[in-house]
Amino acid sequence: MIKPILKIKKKRNQSIGYWQRKADKVLQDIGRIMYEKKGCLICGGVYSCLHHYVLKSNSTELRYNLKNCINICNKCHCNHHQHKDSTIHAQIDIIKGQEWIEEILMLKKQGIGKNYGYVWYREKYYELEQAKKLLTP
Repeated sequence: MIKPILKIKKKRNQSIGYWQRKADKVLQDIGRIMYEKKGCLICGGVYSCLHHYVLKSNSTELRYNLKNCINICNKCHCNHHQHKDSTIHAQIDIIKGQEWIEEILMLKKQGIGKNYGYVWYREKYYELEQAKKLLTP
């Protein structure tokens, strides 16, 4: 009888997903602190969350970079993601400008070939925690 190969179970704090979830939460906390009173960049509505201009799935390097995060309301966010409204990014392009777009694309390129293991995510989490502490009154 052949015995099944046992998967080596990582400790919870060595999992990419564990640190990713923690860092994602802190990033959104930072967004609430920074933009709750400013509202949505697109329509001026009530702030809901930080939208990633370059999708998280397209650039790990930009996942926690605040330059890539757009303060947005729930309506605009849903219109963009669920209803595939391409005008949302067009409006962001106009508001932020060509220089900003070029900077974002350059930052995205810097991440090509990097190792994004759990240590990287853990470091990002701690960096975001520090930033949050600086913003919290």
